[in-house]
Amino acid sequence: MNVQYLSKKDAKELRNKAKEMGFDFEPEKIITIDKDSKVLIGNGIFILTGNRLLPFIADKRVDLLPEISVDEGAVKHILNGASVMRPGVTKIDERVKKDKIVKVTFGKQVICIGLSLYDSNEIEKLEKGIVVKNVHRKGDKFWVAVSEYLTTLKQKG
Repeated sequence: MNVQYLSKKDAKELRNKAKEMGFDFEPEKIITIDKDSKVLIGNGIFILTGNRLLPFIADKRVDLLPEISVDEGAVKHILNGASVMRPGVTKIDERVKKDKIVKVTFGKQVICIGLSLYDSNEIEKLEKGIVVKNVHRKGDKFWVAVSEYLTTLKQKG
């Protein structure tokens, strides 16, 4: 695992990107997973995938994201990496916008962070098809990287 401190310039750019999204985030370190996948550690944990910045599924800032709820039948598939299909959607936050990050929940549990492919009013009208691209979930490469990082911190401290 490659963990490095961010340069002041990079930290400032990422802080501004988070601010544009409505998040107060002060990144300090970066874990590089692969060319397009990174984890940012600071006063919380964020993910940088491609050019998208999103809160880690266990970060408290996830609570600020618009929400799409799903039924029990969708949970297993989403936790295995599947996108969110319209038939499994039970509730849609009116703040959901196309090409924006959302949280997908079952009950009170966040099961994935995804990219909405439609605005909320468009999703309401659909009967089938993919409505949210699954970007991050428990057990994925970001989850594993953060778990490994936290384990090494515990071993050192």
